[in-house]
Formats: sequence, C-alpha cells, structure tokens
Amino acid sequence: MEKRIRELDVLRILAMLLVITYHFGYEYAAAGLPCFNLFCKTMNYEFGNVAVTIFIVISGGMLYKKYGVIGRGQGECSVKTFYMKRAKAIYPPFWIANLYIPLTMLRHFIVEGNAFFLGSPFSILLTLVGFDGYMKGYGFVTYVFCGDWFVGAIALLYLLYPLLAYCYWKRPAVTLFVLVVLYCLQFLIPAQYDELFNCLPVTIALKFCIGFMLIENLERLKDWRVALVSTVLFAGLTFVDIPGRVKADAIGSVAAIALFAVVFYIAPYLLRFRALSTPVQWLVPLSYCVFLVQHVGIMWVQIASVKIFGRMHWQFTEWNVLALLAFTMVAVVLAAWILKRVSDWSVDRISKFLSCKA
Repeated sequence: MEKRIRELDVLRILAMLLVITYHFGYEYAAAGLPCFNLFCKTMNYEFGNVAVTIFIVISGGMLYKKYGVIGRGQGECSVKTFYMKRAKAIYPPFWIANLYIPLTMLRHFIVEGNAFFLGSPFSILLTLVGFDGYMKGYGFVTYVFCGDWFVGAIALLYLLYPLLAYCYWKRPAVTLFVLVVLYCLQFLIPAQYDELFNCLPVTIALKFCIGFMLIENLERLKDWRVALVSTVLFAGLTFVDIPGRVKADAIGSVAAIALFAVVFYIAPYLLRFRALSTPVQWLVPLSYCVFLVQHVGIMWVQIASVKIFGRMHWQFTEWNVLALLAFTMVAVVLAAWILKRVSDWSVDRISKFLSCKA
C-alpha cells in the first residue's frame, strides 16, 4: 500500500479553507455588508483561483502517482475501470446534494404549474453529468444548485486524463510546452471574457499536468532554497501591483504554485502538533464535499443572519461578520460530513445490491 503524502493533505485543507473564505468575502461584500478582505483577493489575483489551482494540481499529481499511463503497463487498471472509479468518487455526493433541484421543480409545479421554471428541460441533463455550473459560465441557462463550475472541470479533466497522462509520459517537456503555448494564445480572446479564463479547458489541463510534474519532484520541494524563493515570489505577486491582462489567471496560478511549494516545505513541521494533525486527518476526506456545499452554506447562513440581525436591531460590523465566518465554516463542514456519510452509505448499499443480483 502506498504511503500517504501527508503534506498534500495540509494543502488540500488550505485549498478548502481558501475557497470558503473567498466566497464568503465575495458574497458579503456583494450584499453591502462590512467585511474584512478575508483572503478574498489581492491587487493581482483572487484567492478563489489559488484554491482551485492547488486542488487541480493535487488531483492531477495524485492520479498520475496512482495510475500512471492507463492501459500501457504503467497503471493498475483499465480505462473503463478508471472512469468507473472516478465517477463513483464525484457523482454520488453531487447527485445527493442536487436532490434540491427536483424538490424545487415540484414546488414550482405546485405554485406555478410549470416544473421547468428555468426553461429547457434538457438543461437537467447537464446536472446529471455534473456540467451545469461549468456550462453556466459559458452563458447556458441551467438548473445549477451546487458545485459551481468546479465539478464539471474535474469531470472534464478525468475524461482527458488517459490522453494527458500518455502525452506527458512520452514527452513531458513537449506536453507542458504545447499546453503553455495554447494557454498564452488564449490571451487573444477579447478581454471581456477574462472571467472565463480560469475555467477554459486548456487552462485547467495545464494546471492538471503541472500536478504530474510536481508529484515527480516532491523531493526537490523539500529544499529550503526552493521554499525561500517561492516565499519571495508569492510575497511579490501578492503585494506588488503588476499591470496587464495576466491578472486574469496567470498571476494567480503562479502564486498558487509558489504557495504550494512553501506549504509543502513547512507542512511536516506543522504536522508535529497534534492540534493540527488531528483536524487535518479528519477534514481531508470531506474536502470534495466541502467544495460541493460551501457556496450554498455561505448563502443560507448569510440569509439567516440578515433576518436575525434585522429582528434584533443589530448592526453588522467587520468583527461580528468575522464571527459569522467561523460559524459558517462549522456549518459547511457539518453539512459536508453529513453529505459524505449519506453518500458513502448509499454507494455501499447499491454496491451490495448489485453484487447480490450478479
């Protein structure tokens, strides 16, 4: 059995926390509520981009470490088995969370007589395959409820993994070079579409393959000189204003890789403290489910807090909003834990049922 890379667990938790604080800060600022810039954005990049980049890099790296080149003597399963395992990992919790959609459709049918309140019923197919949030970014009207665009991006990367892994295995430098060139060519797209930059197929494929490279060079990241250079680079990209369209995604991606190197270096020292290692061990299995429920959890806590503060005649301040962030994190983690338990139970029962039928 492969030894678990615990430093990557710390990075998963970091990405998880960054995506919560980013969306929290974004939603509260959009609602006009006073809020600290809680890892929301810097003058050059947004921490949401950093969080997703780290998660994609880790996903790519761990898949490459586990499976290698599927079907060519490098991996431990066939392409079919690989896809089945990936589908089993991402879809059950996603579908369970999205049970809210048919319930909402039923409510609209009872009240308005129209279940398909957002238009074409074919949009439901995008939810079934996990691409509702991803395609919404391209202007499609969907019934997206949770997962934003991230689930579709991960599903797309899993579909592309056998091809990307083979190309990288055969010609790693050429593969990365081609992806970098294609990435740069995306700047020819009009600036008005920069919000889509971080979820374009080439963008996420490049970050995915960077994960392949990093997983092969983890020992080099244990060098203090690499950590020092990465720290300086991360600080520079965070505090020095850099003009131009590279802010669309490039600076955030480089900052994410630099932060990856820094945290990977210091993680072993952090894990010596049980007060940190125990929560990390408990939270890691919940990271994907946290990504699924965090946006909804943030919105529901915000709606509830606005109503409560209004009735009690309380004023929002940066400090009580900070307390709401702590409460939101607890609520999101609790919801993710419940979702994970229900998902695991459902998959286990279905697997036993199918094995009995076989």
